[in-house]
Amino acid sequence: MNLIKNLTYVEKLHELIVQQKTGSPKELAEKLGINRAKLYVLIDELNALNMHVQYSRKYQTFYYQRDENEVITNNISMN
Repeated sequence: MNLIKNLTYVEKLHELIVQQKTGSPKELAEKLGINRAKLYVLIDELNALNMHVQYSRKYQTFYYQRDENEVITNNISMN
């Protein structure tokens, strides 16, 4: 798969994760037009970049897990 196509998938994946509108892994793979194996490769790549992608079975969506230290740092710098 070429680099530009991968970037397109990652951009769309990121957008859906931020909106927390991914749906199940199967649904997300279908939205992206890829198979589930490729989806997990892309998620692993995001995790390798410290994006911390998690899946909520309760809400059936992927989301970014925020580091507690990051939240504290952001709150301190905003005050």
